[in-house]
Amino acid sequence: MFFRRLLPLCIIIASCSTVSHLPEGELLYLGTRKVTVSDSSYSPLRDKAIGEAKTAFVSPPNNALFGSSRLRLPLPIGLWAYNAFVDDSTRFGHWMFDLFASQPILVSTVNPPFRIEAARNTLRNFGYFDNQITYHIDTLRNPKKAFLAYSIQLGNPLYYGDVSYRGFTSPMDSLIHHTWDHRLLRPMGQFSYASLSGERNRLFTLFRRHGYYYFSPDMIQILADTTLYPGEASIRIELHESLPQHTIKPWHIGTTSIALRSTPYESLPDTLQTASFTYIYKGRAPIRVPLLSSRLGYHRGDLYSPIGQDATQRDLNRLGIFSGVNINYTPRDSSYQSDTLDVFISALLEPPYELSFESNLTAKSNDQIGPGVVFTLSRKNLFRMADISKLRLKGSYEWQTNRTLRREGAVVNSFDLGADASISVPLLLFPGGYHYHYRFPASTIARLYVDWLNRGGFFRMLAFGGNLTYAFSTSDKVTHNVSPFRLTFNTLEETTQRFDSIMTANPAIGFSFRDQFIPSCSYTITYENTATHPRHPGKVTATFASAGAVTSLLYAAMGKPFSMRNKTLLRTPYAQFVKGSVEACRYYHFGMRHTLATRIICGAIYAYGNSHTVPFSEQFHVGGANDIRAFPLRGIGPGRYHATGRYAYIDHTGDFKFEANLEWRFPIVGELNGALFADAGNVWLLRHDAIRPEATLRLRTLPQSIALGSGVGLRYNLRLLLLRLDIGIPIHLPYKTSRRGYYNVPHFGKGLCFHFAVGYPF
Repeated sequence: MFFRRLLPLCIIIASCSTVSHLPEGELLYLGTRKVTVSDSSYSPLRDKAIGEAKTAFVSPPNNALFGSSRLRLPLPIGLWAYNAFVDDSTRFGHWMFDLFASQPILVSTVNPPFRIEAARNTLRNFGYFDNQITYHIDTLRNPKKAFLAYSIQLGNPLYYGDVSYRGFTSPMDSLIHHTWDHRLLRPMGQFSYASLSGERNRLFTLFRRHGYYYFSPDMIQILADTTLYPGEASIRIELHESLPQHTIKPWHIGTTSIALRSTPYESLPDTLQTASFTYIYKGRAPIRVPLLSSRLGYHRGDLYSPIGQDATQRDLNRLGIFSGVNINYTPRDSSYQSDTLDVFISALLEPPYELSFESNLTAKSNDQIGPGVVFTLSRKNLFRMADISKLRLKGSYEWQTNRTLRREGAVVNSFDLGADASISVPLLLFPGGYHYHYRFPASTIARLYVDWLNRGGFFRMLAFGGNLTYAFSTSDKVTHNVSPFRLTFNTLEETTQRFDSIMTANPAIGFSFRDQFIPSCSYTITYENTATHPRHPGKVTATFASAGAVTSLLYAAMGKPFSMRNKTLLRTPYAQFVKGSVEACRYYHFGMRHTLATRIICGAIYAYGNSHTVPFSEQFHVGGANDIRAFPLRGIGPGRYHATGRYAYIDHTGDFKFEANLEWRFPIVGELNGALFADAGNVWLLRHDAIRPEATLRLRTLPQSIALGSGVGLRYNLRLLLLRLDIGIPIHLPYKTSRRGYYNVPHFGKGLCFHFAVGYPF
């Protein structure tokens, strides 16, 4: 019934004219024709000048397609509604007008003369001073509708003739000639406002970096004479006359004072004179002196430089305990000969304590659901080293929701309780690292943790350990993470008969669950070129880890063979393995918010000495929301082996991993974006396992053992976080199925995987 009523209304609206209510003498603007350009002689900036001039003519008409000035949607619903209901005084008419109508865009409101003048000014900025731009109106069969067409005659551009620098002081003139090869204005270069402005800013930056604190760009004037030679402009760059003396001389850094406050209006009665600065505070010094002095990007007597100022501001903010840092410079005295600036740094400390609470609800593919909570208490600057100490308590509980399993007594209710304490210091704590000036971020992180996991119907496990990690950067592209010490201890407190039977059926997996220490060290290096290649950024991360090597060396020092089996640490076996992985990502940005994201991962782990089995927590797996999304977490592998049953995920781990991902991200509407993706990869074993046939890495069966999936997804950007929904579609299963051929998925609908996650997968 609703559609029967709506149909006549649509017919009425469609029959309305789109120009019936235009003011007298006005034309409905339908868009812009292709802009014609004449005088096509080559010049270095010709294409750029034309491109920027054409932007002045961009004006979308009614019903424009994606904001285009030339393409329109075929049904001008907004104009129809405007003409049908503009004079309708009924409530329904007002509602229809507000909902659908759009104000007609007129040729007069587009204002072609104004746009022509803007385009001419743009061309003048590129040296085309004799350009000519015209427009004409193309009317259609309906004389009240019209297109606009523009024509550009560029003319000949202006080039630089002689370029001279005059009126600078002798030190300034020396700096100019020392950087002569970096100048932007050269004879026979095409005249442009950008190069004139760029040269002025170059000189300003040059002088500021060499101590001219009070110098500013507007103190430089650039004069052009176009009367000497046709088509050339002679350029003279000079200082304005009668500039104050303090603006054209270099300044040196004098004394430094650092004032630290806990509140904005706190009085500071205490003063400490150090070798680097005067320390002003209240009570006990809030931060140790060496930590502050190593953050100063200059020394007394240095020439003032914004580089040193920016480094000081950046390094103090990186400490993470200040809510604001201000740096001010004051001349030491007002005499004519004074050339010294005293520095005053004022910083406001953040509140020392911070308490956070997180809660979540987890729903898993194994029909388990349950809540989780995390409490985190942070204490800043406890040891007066800009350190951040955290105590984190977590807990979660999950229960089985499958009624059939509950009736069968196969419930897998579980809980997880844990605590960890960590401290992070923004420097490298080793001999000599305390006083070092860190140009790039650096930190030392120590952590202790304990986890108590109960998997109902299977086992109860206790895990505890700790690690020491050094994180630092050697450039704006390269980051290092070194963990010289990491110790983990896992022990099964209690197991059930069902769990024991699964482990008995697969001794290799069972051996990986045994009580054992994992003493290890690791090194990770990350290269990221986002700053230098914003259009096509990339990231490469390589990690190497070794477990048990140092402990085995101690055994060897006591005369025991390095290959000895069943070595113990505190009467408990410890793991021995080497592990390495490489992950490379590359992003190609094109168009408006379109991105092609690519990723390749390759990793291997090899156990030796004490056992031939890698601990379960260290093994590789694939599948899930951030991996091969056409399969559930631990849903496939290793190799062509496929386990069945509710607890088969325990078997789906391996020693070698390869994965490749491709994802096209594109906008849909507003903050809603879409994605099309393809994922491929698997895990394999490096040693033969009779319990898991066809699981070993073999070149002969490698193509068939690589799983392939594709899918579609939605992403919604909430600014603070990104919500993601992906639907994975399997294309090739790495194991044998009832179907032959490369596409061997038995049931399309049953094979779909749905993933809801936060953030991009890579």
